[in-house]
Amino acid sequence: MPNTVKISKSKNLIFKKLSFLYLVFILFLFLSSPGKFVEHYQNLEPAQTELNKALLKQLKEFKTVNKQQEELKMQSLASLESISRLALDLKDYLQGATMSGEKLKESHFANEQLLKGKAGEDLFQSLEAFVKTYKASTGKDLSSDLLLLDDFNGQQHAGLNFFFKDTPNGALTSVLEHIRSLILMNSLQYLKGEKPSLQNPKALDIGALDLIHNFKKSLAPGEKLFFKLKAASEEKLFQAWVNRVSIEPKFSDSAYIYFEYQPPKTGHYSLDLLYEGEHYFYNFTVNQAGFRFREEQSTFLSQVGESQSIFINPNYLPHPEVKFESKNAEIEFKNDELRITPYSSGIFTVYMMAEDKKLDSINLYAKDVKLIDVALMDIAGKENTGQEAIRLQALNPFWQVVSFQLKITQPNGRQKILRNATRFLGPDMKEAIQNAPGGSLFAFQDIRVIGKNGNTYRDGRTLIRRK
Repeated sequence: MPNTVKISKSKNLIFKKLSFLYLVFILFLFLSSPGKFVEHYQNLEPAQTELNKALLKQLKEFKTVNKQQEELKMQSLASLESISRLALDLKDYLQGATMSGEKLKESHFANEQLLKGKAGEDLFQSLEAFVKTYKASTGKDLSSDLLLLDDFNGQQHAGLNFFFKDTPNGALTSVLEHIRSLILMNSLQYLKGEKPSLQNPKALDIGALDLIHNFKKSLAPGEKLFFKLKAASEEKLFQAWVNRVSIEPKFSDSAYIYFEYQPPKTGHYSLDLLYEGEHYFYNFTVNQAGFRFREEQSTFLSQVGESQSIFINPNYLPHPEVKFESKNAEIEFKNDELRITPYSSGIFTVYMMAEDKKLDSINLYAKDVKLIDVALMDIAGKENTGQEAIRLQALNPFWQVVSFQLKITQPNGRQKILRNATRFLGPDMKEAIQNAPGGSLFAFQDIRVIGKNGNTYRDGRTLIRRK
């Protein structure tokens, strides 16, 4: 046949093996993914939460006029309370976990506590009661939205399975907020006789307000938010809220009003300003503490006794106190630069600490070094092979010579060996070197050095000099 290629049986078997290995590779790639595919759900949560807060306020303030409305309102609030309890259980479950990387992908809470546990049963009963009450009040059945839902292939699934089977931690809060929205919007639409509306006045981006200064989009953990406004014509013509909680100015003068706000935890925040009759808004984030690197400037492979530099993104460091520790390395931190000198070869861990609490950690690798280069030094610390030499010293200051022996071979073949248990040339050595005839060969050998940590030993490279 035209446009076809015949493949032999042996090659066909090879292609099948390659295809299988490729599938295995894709599987491992998925399993090792750091959870980025669910991170966008966390970006949805602030908007969902704010929407539901506004709708819940409308529902609570709605004045019922008959028994049906009262029953629907009370059942709606009861179902919403059930979801709130579940959200608190989820928060407690994740309290000790950092919601990043692999933790975003895990689905133990959804599969075990929701689909198999009492929490799921309570939620289902609450949603079932809401659907029943809603149908009795309005004649409309919401089962297809909450209890029995169709997937993209038209197959039906029970509500809990549809929403929570294998649902990752990173998406659970967003899913709960979605269920809240379904209850609130449908209830308000019936009670008010119209689709719910937030009816907010037009809000302007804070970039349109050229009077604001010193406002940061991203804050480090523990860092305060500072900003200032030009003083309004009247004191009552400005107000400020963070996440809908009013904040007061720190102080003011004739020219500016100064604000200072300490975010209580990491996460997303919204700032609203009412300034001379206009509403301005802005969003900012308090980052989760952790290692974030400027990789193009950093070195992640080092050698025992030699320092490596890793540059840290300061927006992810606790402000202002942070320190770094490792049992197997000396660490210095200055100007966002982490200088790490490993004591021993192999994998070692560096911890980010704040107030004796471990915030994050990274694993690094140090190659071993077999021989340490040494040199003769004078009293000023400069290389010197003459009469002014007083000690044998490692070229890398991490190491220090602790013992060596000197083998002197004269031109006539006679040899003399002197041993020393320090790095300094003793009087007998200096005298032997001085009295040796011209042409003698000096071999500084069997050199032992020790690292700064006090328990890492290596051999020094034999040093040979001729008089």
